[in-house]
Amino acid sequence: MTLPHRIVFASNNSAKTADVAKFFKLYGVELVNYRELIPAQNFPPETIDDQRLNAHVKAQFIHEFLLEEYVLADDSGMFLRAFPERFGLTTAREFKALGLDTVEAENQYVIDLYRAVDERSAYMAAIFVLITPEHEVITVEGRGGVAISPESRGQFGKGLDTIFLTETGKTIAELPIAEQLNYHHRGRATKRLLAKLQDEDIIWQANGHDLTQETGIIYGVLNVSPESFYNGEHVGGVAVSLGQATQQLADGADVIEVGGQTTRPGFVPLTPEEEITRIVPVIQGIKKTHPYAVVAVDTYKYEVMIAAIEAGADIINDVNGFTDDARKLSLMAATDVGLLTMFNPRDNELSVDIAADMMAWFTENLASLEAAGIQRERIALDPGVGYSKNSDVYQDLAMMQAVGRLKVFNRPIMTAVSNKGWAKFLFDLPKDERADLSLVAATEMYRLGAKVLRVHDVKSARQMTSFVELLKNAH
Repeated sequence: MTLPHRIVFASNNSAKTADVAKFFKLYGVELVNYRELIPAQNFPPETIDDQRLNAHVKAQFIHEFLLEEYVLADDSGMFLRAFPERFGLTTAREFKALGLDTVEAENQYVIDLYRAVDERSAYMAAIFVLITPEHEVITVEGRGGVAISPESRGQFGKGLDTIFLTETGKTIAELPIAEQLNYHHRGRATKRLLAKLQDEDIIWQANGHDLTQETGIIYGVLNVSPESFYNGEHVGGVAVSLGQATQQLADGADVIEVGGQTTRPGFVPLTPEEEITRIVPVIQGIKKTHPYAVVAVDTYKYEVMIAAIEAGADIINDVNGFTDDARKLSLMAATDVGLLTMFNPRDNELSVDIAADMMAWFTENLASLEAAGIQRERIALDPGVGYSKNSDVYQDLAMMQAVGRLKVFNRPIMTAVSNKGWAKFLFDLPKDERADLSLVAATEMYRLGAKVLRVHDVKSARQMTSFVELLKNAH
């Protein structure tokens, strides 16, 4: 479906209209308040505890006046983990009841609430309901913010944007608009809505997290293996790894992948005990420091998978596709963690039609995973670039080109080309000079449909995917 040029916003709040409009403008969509088209209306009363119903009632109410338009409404709420009884979906009404008549007073009130507690977790949630001219109803949710700042920060922000800290360490108001798309509750809802309108809304469910790929899923590599082909020499202790994870989150990573066992060509396997000793303290440290972070683990060993899941891992990445050991299937079926399953032809001969080989393998692999009781929504696909037999660079290139064929499975597809050996084979680039070419390759695979980017340079990948999406939708 082509994006509409105009969407009508069902709200009497001018500030909220401007807040939402700035996100749609990035995609070339004009958001106009309904009062520009018809006289102001008195909306039906809201419920207290049903965001979806609140938003739907408002959208439907205005759509009855403007049947030929796309009509959007939202309902937002503020949720404070340390004070679950406060605010929720009645934020504005409770601020009014408290006599808080300025944005500054509202922000200071929330900051003061948190002065006596250590648990600062909080988030804003927005539900968008869009009704199309064909009367189709599209509903999405966006959440933003992970903590309350000790002070109000960011001069360009409106309302609570100046006190909600994001994973970047900055408040929403301190981020440019293009970055707010990835962290603001209404920004995230905007992305989800436009993805649904374009039939590109694919969700990867991972241990209670819904990962969506409207501007890519940035999957940061955190090696704790000194044998790693890329940055093994930079591997330090747990404190160093936690610092690297924090920086990746600040740069825009959606997932941090901890890897203790390299699978580079010619690798020497560790014992499960050795691998567990490397990764478990790091997983636990990330979860303690960043409770909302999504943590993946790169392992093909059953015993390590158990230990990783017990330590808090949300995703397991198995280069053997989970089907080489029946115990893995039983383990994964009994959990809610996400699966990243990889086509690995390292020990097999490929035919002249590598795309057909990949399609056949994933068809069989997905069937085996689903037969074991693993929901397809929990699975993402890795085409296995860099794992071709004898590191054949031409097979790697064929795999990169073939990723678009995998879209038929309607699952997230990984781009895992960062700093790998194909750059050396083609251009004789040492490992510390492959970043630019890796980004070029990732961009091409992203445009073909592989929107989970497994990368070492998180910041550049996040900027690239955001730009490509904005460019694609500009008109």
